[in-house]
Amino acid sequence: MTALALLTGHRPIRISLRAGGQSREFLTHQLYVANGGFQAGRPITADANADDRLLVAYPVGGPTRRDLLRATARNAATGHRRTLDDEPFLAAGEILLDTDRPATVEVDGEVRGRTPIRIGLDANALRVMAPADTPDR
Repeated sequence: MTALALLTGHRPIRISLRAGGQSREFLTHQLYVANGGFQAGRPITADANADDRLLVAYPVGGPTRRDLLRATARNAATGHRRTLDDEPFLAAGEILLDTDRPATVEVDGEVRGRTPIRIGLDANALRVMAPADTPDR
């Protein structure tokens, strides 16, 4: 599973997301985009999976570092109980992400660019070979 993280440094950043006719704005320190219901091995939502062809974008915390710490603890404790219909999730096949100042974008821990950025999924882009009796999870 691939995860994208937007890192904003020491100051919060205004983030604009556009996807599928929806738009959202956040003032936050971090934003994650994942293609499934887990982020770093932790559940973020109960109704997303790697096969649904949706990206799930959501901010972690608010404008202060205290908000970030509080949200991280809450997400770790209750992430699996939330659904994609709950705030602050935005789920779509393609997401346009812009910020009020350029921000670093990481993919699976490696710096891969800066904002603005378009994030999308390519169907069947990865082929995996496994024994026939391997469970599909």
